[in-house]
Amino acid sequence: MGFVDRVLRPEDVRVAARNLRELTAKSPTFLPAHLRLALKVGATTSLLAPGLTIPAARRLLRRMVSHLLIDASDVELAKMIAKIKRRGARLNINLLGEAVLGDKEAKGRIEGTENLLMRDDVDYVSIKVSSAVAPHAPLAFDQAVEHIQASLLPLFRLAAESTTPKFINLDMEEYRDLDLTTAVFTELLDREDLLHLEAGIVLQAYLPDALGAMIRLQNWAAARRSRGGAAIKVRLVKGANLPMERVEASLHGWPLATWDTKQETDTNYKRVLNYALTTERVANVRIGVAGHNLFDIAYAWTLAGRRGVRHGVEFEMLLGMAEGQARAVAETVGPLLLYVPAVHPRDFDVAIAHLVRRLQEGASPDNFISAVFDLHDSPALYERERSRFVASPAGLDDTVPAPNRTQDRREIARLDQQIRLDIVPTSFDNTPDTDPSLAGNRLWSQAITERIASSTLGDDLVAAHTITERSVLEATIRDTLAAGASWAELGARGRAKILRRAAIIFAQRRGELLEAMASECAKRWTRAIPKCQKLSISSTTTPVRPRS
Repeated sequence: MGFVDRVLRPEDVRVAARNLRELTAKSPTFLPAHLRLALKVGATTSLLAPGLTIPAARRLLRRMVSHLLIDASDVELAKMIAKIKRRGARLNINLLGEAVLGDKEAKGRIEGTENLLMRDDVDYVSIKVSSAVAPHAPLAFDQAVEHIQASLLPLFRLAAESTTPKFINLDMEEYRDLDLTTAVFTELLDREDLLHLEAGIVLQAYLPDALGAMIRLQNWAAARRSRGGAAIKVRLVKGANLPMERVEASLHGWPLATWDTKQETDTNYKRVLNYALTTERVANVRIGVAGHNLFDIAYAWTLAGRRGVRHGVEFEMLLGMAEGQARAVAETVGPLLLYVPAVHPRDFDVAIAHLVRRLQEGASPDNFISAVFDLHDSPALYERERSRFVASPAGLDDTVPAPNRTQDRREIARLDQQIRLDIVPTSFDNTPDTDPSLAGNRLWSQAITERIASSTLGDDLVAAHTITERSVLEATIRDTLAAGASWAELGARGRAKILRRAAIIFAQRRGELLEAMASECAKRWTRAIPKCQKLSISSTTTPVRPRS
């Protein structure tokens, strides 16, 4: 990871060369002797010729990780696709890239994916909605859906009009994109000109929301099928964005969107499979069982066999991960669909996040992949994974888990029920930010937006308290000064109770404050909402602990 971050990333080859020399002194002993020797030679030559050494080192790294991602340049891509297909596998190609920051990058990602789809040797691609357009206003949900649809529509039309089957999978990583991706996916495929197209979407089992989302997709797909439409496919994964979800939750004061434990995620994975794998449901929604956990693969294969729905299940793995096990699985379940990241050499730095994630998966004891190479020879590791698997179905039931995130700015009445004014917290905590990923908050925002243009909110209040006479002004100043003495007599605890009550009122009137800011001062949401946040503090029935 140090090599990836410190030698691959820097644009200045002199900086990269210095980092290479530092890392070479700490090269791990597990590296093969020829690689350690190459590092030492490279470190020495980098003193004199960093412009030659660093590009060579970067090419070496690309060769070292070529089993995890492929070169997206035309000639090399054709070679790699042919090589992988000779193994009997199908390919789901994902053009790698960092988060899109502007229209130019979004256009480039769309064009790159379009070029893939136009190839005769490519029939399956993945793309995220966050790659299709530049960043949008978080609460402008409907506008974002419309914009993303317009951006992705040429890709879906290309797939629909192709003389050979082409498949597009909408990928996602972040919780905030769950509703957005689902809306874009369903609205696109509801178009009459795309009704016959089969396409796919990803669901992440580490979200409690996964089963609810699957049920909604199943109901929608059934209605689409009744209109003569094609089935869809859901690629079910465990989820691989946990570190960022934790950061976002901590930063904004929100509950963690994912399950708290790996065990709960494993149970939820099987909960979704148990719901989805029935004869009636696979006719509408095929399932992609994605992952490397051999126990989970065996569970899905056995369950599908007992229910007679193996025709509606496809097993998927990552390119280059535990290839021996992948071949063994393929001998039982048939050809695998391999998730194949692709990146052009000039953009190789964007592959860093993917490479780091793969390294983390291989190192974390929470992940099955960390044990996969020693499972046969280590009774302890086998027992660890067996116990985890046995425990996960034990938690299955018929309930549909509720999301962890439930904030709804429309429900202001709950504030009074949650807060006791007779208890003063011993520490301070900011009120949680407004969560734009939740439908209730988006509806709340939309209702405010619709009132802004004709709003007269606060006009009568201003008129009633406008002072036009000198005597009234002087009396008001005297009363204010006198009130200061009464305020001081309340003491710290008394003042705290009043301030807490004021915070509650500010929170309850948040929508009205936003409406006034926008209508009178033309404040944008991105500027107005933080202003309101500063007026409110969170208050609970027990002393509040600071967010970590």
